[in-house]
Amino acid sequence: MRMLKMRGVRNVLLASGTLSPIQAFTYNMGLNFGAILENEHALKQVPVLTSIVTRGKHGGLTGSFQNRKNVNYVSDVAEALIRVMEATPQGILVFFSSYSQMDELVATWKTMKSAANSTDTFWARMEKSKRVVVEPRAKEELAAVRLKYTQGVSEPHGAALLAVCRGKVSEGIDFCDAESRAVIIVGIPYPPIHDERVVLKKKYLDDLMGRKDVTHEKQSSTDWYQMEAFRAVNQAIGRVLRHKNDFGTVVLLDTRYATAKPEMFPKWLRSTISRMDSDNCALKTARFFKERCHLIEVSSFLKILFNFEYFQNSKVDYIKKQAKQCKSFSQAKKSFPSNPRDDITEITLEDMFSPANMMLEKKESNKLMSPSVKPSLSSVFSLPTNEDELKIKKWEQENDSQSTTSSVSDSNKRKFKTEIPVSSSQVSNQRSEPPKKKKLILLTRETLPEKYQKALDIPTSELTKGVSMSYENQKQFVATLKGYKATSIEWEEVFQRLRPIFVPEKPELFISCSNILRSEDKMKYLRKALSSKIY
Repeated sequence: MRMLKMRGVRNVLLASGTLSPIQAFTYNMGLNFGAILENEHALKQVPVLTSIVTRGKHGGLTGSFQNRKNVNYVSDVAEALIRVMEATPQGILVFFSSYSQMDELVATWKTMKSAANSTDTFWARMEKSKRVVVEPRAKEELAAVRLKYTQGVSEPHGAALLAVCRGKVSEGIDFCDAESRAVIIVGIPYPPIHDERVVLKKKYLDDLMGRKDVTHEKQSSTDWYQMEAFRAVNQAIGRVLRHKNDFGTVVLLDTRYATAKPEMFPKWLRSTISRMDSDNCALKTARFFKERCHLIEVSSFLKILFNFEYFQNSKVDYIKKQAKQCKSFSQAKKSFPSNPRDDITEITLEDMFSPANMMLEKKESNKLMSPSVKPSLSSVFSLPTNEDELKIKKWEQENDSQSTTSSVSDSNKRKFKTEIPVSSSQVSNQRSEPPKKKKLILLTRETLPEKYQKALDIPTSELTKGVSMSYENQKQFVATLKGYKATSIEWEEVFQRLRPIFVPEKPELFISCSNILRSEDKMKYLRKALSSKIY
């Protein structure tokens, strides 16, 4: 963001339903935003039921790393999932903190009996309620898994997709309507505590908190760690509501959500949150969908209608189409814009912020490579300088002997040329051409004195170094040039203000100041300097 600001971007608008927690987001951006707006949802009544499940059959649901393998916790999570699956129609998305947690729980559920006198495992009961599909680690297998899930959603019992926060499913793939009637999050997806980036970030924040010379707002490592987890939670929650006619439930299976600050959740979701145990969660979920059964029937019909192409086309073609939807970042479609203004050049961040090396462009006349130099700025003020012109001139002088043409380069000698007047009618009849490089044109046939040539070769960045300026003169110098850049003063006033600063001590620097002016003003500036016999 700082790099964008340095590039001259004047206005940045960030809009999303999942930027919460806002405080952490603005702090990490490193910028002071002029305005921060948090709104309720566009709908007056958000069609979402959010349940924080704090207790299961055997006690509190705490999905900490130390408690993940606890038998009571594993069985309570499975029981809560099954109850919600039985009460929810169509598709369910279940998100875990990590692949390791998901794999461990799935492996345990496949062997653990759901009751002492029952032969069914928890996994078998889940498969009776829904077609259960697990997100693969390999990206190549995701398209086939997505197809299985889509087919399962259209079945009478629906389907459940087990996935991971910050994974391929939680971001980048659009699940709407029947595909995301419920979003369940098991535990809190904290970043890996021993990850090198996490360790370094926490150490940096702790060091910053201990420094007394830092006066701006600080953030503790604990707050940052928690906010990173809730950002992933909010990203997953965003799967449940994709348009104004969508609806669904959100189930957070962890007692720690009950003690979280409201600011951790998006503003549009806060009014829908309630705390309960797993039994009440199942009852309220069933009631929520019973009230919307007519919408579910319409949604199912539309789902079958829009997926009719699956029965018309081959399975291979359908998988290919699903694979395109599984890309995290879809490529822009090629189109033929009717308006030329719609044709916007694209650029990557790497290209935008890469080091600006010397670019070479081919010269067809002598097959030499001429440097195209990046525009530079004066070290004192942001006005155009003559460093680029000097570099190109030096290159042309070095390669002049290799040129195939016998004519002398006009850039090697500064000459006064006569400008032929053009009538206004001729100008109007001429077709407008792209702007060309500006050249110095003086209305006389005489040649610039040699000392003027040398003065013009002085880099403008040396102006303040070549003379010992008082503080008042420095202020006058910078204010004059800034005023000229802002077009609040003309070249004549620049001439009058800079003259006592450089003349008579350093008249050559006074002449070099003309490089900062626009070409037409530069011509008048030098002409007046010659007539005034300043140098």
